Amino acid sequence: MAQQKKTTTTALAVMNDFQIVSRYDGMTPEQREELEDQLADLDQESGIACRKIKIPSGGGTAYEVQGEDDDTDPMKTITGVVVFTHRLSGYWPNAYGSSNNPEDKLPACASMDGKTGIVQTGPNSGEVITCETCPWNQYGTARDQAGNQARGKACKNMRRLYILMDGDPNLYLLTVPPTSIKDVNNQFAKIAPYADKVVTLSLEKATNAGGTPYSKVVVKRTGVLPPAAAAIVSELRRQIKAQYQNMALTMDDYTAAPERGKAVDVNPDDDEIAAMDGAARFQEAPPHGDNDAPPTGGGKEPLPFA
Repeated sequence: MAQQKKTTTTALAVMNDFQIVSRYDGMTPEQREELEDQLADLDQESGIACRKIKIPSGGGTAYEVQGEDDDTDPMKTITGVVVFTHRLSGYWPNAYGSSNNPEDKLPACASMDGKTGIVQTGPNSGEVITCETCPWNQYGTARDQAGNQARGKACKNMRRLYILMDGDPNLYLLTVPPTSIKDVNNQFAKIAPYADKVVTLSLEKATNAGGTPYSKVVVKRTGVLPPAAAAIVSELRRQIKAQYQNMALTMDDYTAAPERGKAVDVNPDDDEIAAMDGAARFQEAPPHGDNDAPPTGGGKEPLPFA
């Protein structure tokens, strides 16, 4: 008797038990109207209302997740849907921890798509910079905490993930640091389209060539949303894409959990340099056209914040 060939399947299970909820669920029409009326009395902030997820320093393997009253809860794994993701970059002239000035938390230049940077501070605030040719976005321009030249980039290339968790009405924001860019890009490329997938995020301890331990973000797909839930996520994704550029970039995006107080990409090794370079291979932010920004001289002119 001929041996039957064994077959395997890579189909993901539909996660019918994954609940996408809003703060209005369970309210009567009268209660919802009253809540909306009270919220309308408050000053509206620009950007997207979301809680922050921080990555610890020192190779910690538990995320710091913002809870009620700004407290944080450690979570070894986060299971949810990445509604939207985009590249971003920030350049801080001072080495991390070298200034106590709160204004230094803001980058001198910030880019919300990793392509076009906008000068944030000084008399040339608002000037447009081309990221690809910017001198501070080249390898070998980084400085370590002692001010010594390092192999990485002075401009920090990162990625933001907007996440919905099971049964939680809050939207969460995780900023992926340079050391995890390559892995996260590759993992998302494998599961794309990603907005209808349930994924689990964890952390692995790694060590760079300089002996500095850091936490590496790991993304694994868990299942697929049912059509009704996927439609809700699709609408929320559309709303976020219309607003994400209003979310300010600060030093807190780049650094590890503040109470642990340490940047995570000191003295990057070859794999980490490749990780930063890999940011260009997975792109979600809408591309800019030629008419979106004035000419900048290709980054060859002296930078206004140098």
